[in-house]
Amino acid sequence: MLACRELVVVRGDIPVLRGLDLEVRAGSLTTLVGPSGAGKTTLLRAVLGLEPVRSGTISIGERNLDGVSTHRRGIGMVFQEPRLFPNLSVADNVAFPLRVAGVSRASRLERGRLLLEDVGLAGFSERRTDSLSGGEQQRVALARALCGEPEILLLDEPLASVDPNLRADLRRLVKELHFGRGLTTLYVTHDLQEAAELGDDIALMLDGRIEQHGSARELFARPSSERAARFLGAVNIVPVRVVAGTAHGEGFSFDATGPDGDAVFVIRPEHVRLTGDDGLRAQVEEAVYMGTHVRVRLRRTNLVLTAHVPAQRPIALGAEVGVDLPKEHLWRLPETSSRSSRSPG
Repeated sequence: MLACRELVVVRGDIPVLRGLDLEVRAGSLTTLVGPSGAGKTTLLRAVLGLEPVRSGTISIGERNLDGVSTHRRGIGMVFQEPRLFPNLSVADNVAFPLRVAGVSRASRLERGRLLLEDVGLAGFSERRTDSLSGGEQQRVALARALCGEPEILLLDEPLASVDPNLRADLRRLVKELHFGRGLTTLYVTHDLQEAAELGDDIALMLDGRIEQHGSARELFARPSSERAARFLGAVNIVPVRVVAGTAHGEGFSFDATGPDGDAVFVIRPEHVRLTGDDGLRAQVEEAVYMGTHVRVRLRRTNLVLTAHVPAQRPIALGAEVGVDLPKEHLWRLPETSSRSSRSPG
């Protein structure tokens, strides 16, 4: 297990990690998501030993990494850019950690050859790195990260600069290598679909802290706060007032559990339904064809909703439509995250 406890990293006078807590279960693949500037790369650099830590602890199992040099931490790292050595062959790039460790050239090149087979680059040993595609270079970087047989594998948006058509194959490769070697893996990505596809768990990072950590289903269906909901795509924020088990909004109501008072519910766009029924009525402000669906923006006075409707359904701009918010898909945000939200007038 990789564990970060109350981790604080300050750059200049600006705090980047603010008492961060994160556990990556042994043998799991955890994806770390968050907006630019949240501190994701800084966290990986701190775990690797490249970023000074002001306070807090980083440990692997029972081993505290405080004062342990980077090359003794048992961690492999794949950066966003491959960072290969252009003066070395592909095999020499892969085996470079063994060269630093003093392993004989014959032994390390054999190890490099085997790792290249594992990442789908058999026969590439003698090639120059500048003759490789972006996807092939990242495969080499991945093989190099595995060369030292690490306990922990860190990946910092490794597919960000790879051709979109190649990303699915590389995602599958990462999963195969992770499970085949029983690694504990922390994978940074800005792509929510990639995070859900790859991760046993997802950790959402906002402003230098872990905002929420759990399964993809937990995060997407039950966000912990309004800002988590917005980042995770649950853009429909529904303020209500709960009275005696009923939530009252602008022109609609539904059964609600929890205490009376102001509350905020969220619902994902794919669960919002357009109907001809009476109840909540809203005007169509925008309809954008997205290929698999039409994204519809709806407004009722101060309430703005987004719905994803079937691509073949005709949507007329300016039309007034009925809107259904199925109660089984409505999620009440925890009270601490909704106190500052305004209730309907």
